[in-house]
Amino acid sequence: MIAAAQPGRVASQRELARRVGISHTALQKAQRSGRIAPEPDGAWDVAKVRARLAESSDPTRKTAAFAAPLPPRPAAPAAAPLTPPAAADPLPRAAQNTFHDARTANEVLKAQERRLRLDERKGRLVDKARALLLVHRLAKEERDAILAWPARVAAEMAAELGVDAHRLQTMMDTRLREHLAARHDVRVSVG
Repeated sequence: MIAAAQPGRVASQRELARRVGISHTALQKAQRSGRIAPEPDGAWDVAKVRARLAESSDPTRKTAAFAAPLPPRPAAPAAAPLTPPAAADPLPRAAQNTFHDARTANEVLKAQERRLRLDERKGRLVDKARALLLVHRLAKEERDAILAWPARVAAEMAAELGVDAHRLQTMMDTRLREHLAARHDVRVSVG
């Protein structure tokens, strides 16, 4: 049995919608989405519903309905009012986040996306795969240049030192290859 004989409480959704100043359909949508809920005894507390709707609604779309309560409709006299048992909040904790919190989070994300697009256009951001490919290509070119160096300078160095040019080039080439092999495990990490 629904008890709504207490002041500020109504039994029907239509009466609640009239008092709050919104359509019955809007009230049903708010209940389905978990923004509002009836009391444990099935009645609706007008003040609680108005407060929940006000805190979870888009502030730019708020109407005067949430600002000032409508006068209650005269109710038929009832017998002894039932006192509802003390119960926990009927809405889950997740449904109590305000619209303002959600709007703020959305605006922060949009601002971050705009900043990233701007940084990308200005050339402050680059594609990770392309950057790694360019670093790999540069490293390969440097490795090839280092390995070609003994052939270019061995004859000149051998003449200055008075040693066999072929033997000097072979030794330099061997030592450079050993050095590069030891450095082979160096990896570029882009976080």
